[in-house]
Amino acid sequence: MSCTENDSSPFVVFFLPAVVGCLTILLARRWANSQTSNTSSTAVSRRRKIIKDPLIKRPLPPIACKMVAPGSKKSSGSNKKGNCATEEDSNGCGNGKKVSRPSRAAVAPAPTVSLSETKLIEGPVPPKHIPFPYIPQDGILLFESMTFVFLLVAAGLQFLNLYRTAWWLPHSYTNQAMHFYLIDPHLVAFIVTVVSRRFLLAASLAVLKSFLAPKLMPHATIAARMFILGVVLGVLTWCAYFIMLKYPLVKIFYLCYPVVIYFILFGFQSSPFLELNNSETPPLHCCSHDPQQIRNEVDVLREDFNLRVKKIIFNSVMGAYYTSFIPCCFAQSYLKYDVYASSQQVAFVWAGLCGRYAGQLAAAAYCDVPHRAALHLGRWRLDLGLADSSVEVPSWCPNKFYARNATVRWRGGTFYAIATTAAEPAEPKHTRFYAVFINPSTMLCLLLCMQLSLIILELCLLFSSIAWHNFIAIVILLFINYYTLFKIMRDYLIAWKVYKAENMIQDKNNMAQQQPTN
Repeated sequence: MSCTENDSSPFVVFFLPAVVGCLTILLARRWANSQTSNTSSTAVSRRRKIIKDPLIKRPLPPIACKMVAPGSKKSSGSNKKGNCATEEDSNGCGNGKKVSRPSRAAVAPAPTVSLSETKLIEGPVPPKHIPFPYIPQDGILLFESMTFVFLLVAAGLQFLNLYRTAWWLPHSYTNQAMHFYLIDPHLVAFIVTVVSRRFLLAASLAVLKSFLAPKLMPHATIAARMFILGVVLGVLTWCAYFIMLKYPLVKIFYLCYPVVIYFILFGFQSSPFLELNNSETPPLHCCSHDPQQIRNEVDVLREDFNLRVKKIIFNSVMGAYYTSFIPCCFAQSYLKYDVYASSQQVAFVWAGLCGRYAGQLAAAAYCDVPHRAALHLGRWRLDLGLADSSVEVPSWCPNKFYARNATVRWRGGTFYAIATTAAEPAEPKHTRFYAVFINPSTMLCLLLCMQLSLIILELCLLFSSIAWHNFIAIVILLFINYYTLFKIMRDYLIAWKVYKAENMIQDKNNMAQQQPTN
């Protein structure tokens, strides 16, 4: 049977290129390894010549068995010197006799103590953190532009509810969907200026960052804030003047009412008015072993979280107030409109803004920082069983860490620790902080349920028999609520999985710590 060219074609087409490719890969890897070994061979050979066998030239000094707290360099140095002197006296070095150096077999390995064992003996083991995964968040410009569009659409929908027409009727005297001549342009300019203040600043800073050097950005940011604040206040004053000429003085207080709330919440600071979050760097956590430093960090994080909650509530109320409530206040007295539909619009806009601001300011990546601080802070619980007991209980010390199930007496009560604790007993601020941030997925789950309830309610109203303008309003509001629902659900699912794994690790560490050592 003769071999032809067709018989050898499978080998040539399939197997020969595969063999050549494998050989090429092997040769390339061998060449790369040889290059790497050549570059580091000189340094390694020099180290091996210098440190070939240190036990032949000189004996290793015996290690002291006394445990020293980590970080105390002076005490450890003095102990080493003292130990060396004691060993010389015991070996006869003080008598002028020359001691023969021990051989390799005579040198016994000294007992070593790991750092974790040192911490376990000195105090409770601090909690361990799991690295939180990266979750992409909306940039400042993107978030402010989407919020600005949402507020403009909400204002337009409320004006549609008030000034709609029956333009589809055959004998209608107008072919427009709204009575535009009844809308006050100065009122519209006032509303647009109020809701666009943060968007103008974010757009200005984005333009400045594109062509300015980074070292000039702090001065440019201050100048941009002052300029935008002056422009906004000037336009608002100009619009308010013309509004005062047309309406009674009582309605002017409707425009200035949020100003009173602003000064009550934030004082005379201008940054909350112009920026949602003026700190470019998010708060960070420091794993400290000083109880007082942990309590100070908790106070800083608590104030930052309270400020974020104030911003969420104020900005959501202010957005719904100016875009949905103010048009109803300045409607003409002879205008008949659906009060139920207008009130529903106000509620939906406020709830949508609450979810949107909460998803941006209280995201899962931000909540992880207070969560780590809460793990170090711990919590005390009142022990009613030892309240009237004659058992001697030590008083609480502010400079001491307490392990789980430790019992102290403070302010006439007896408390026991439910975790590794640095908090102050009977302190409501520490108790609330630990309850909120020990598992941030609970708070995210609450936000998710609220956002999901809002969408379900809007869908129920959408499929019911409602007017055409309410149908359009609900459909448009659903778009932004769907996006907020996606962000909150993503944060909740990631946080739930991360903190579930972290709780399992913490439980294992606590069980290992509570096991008796032989």
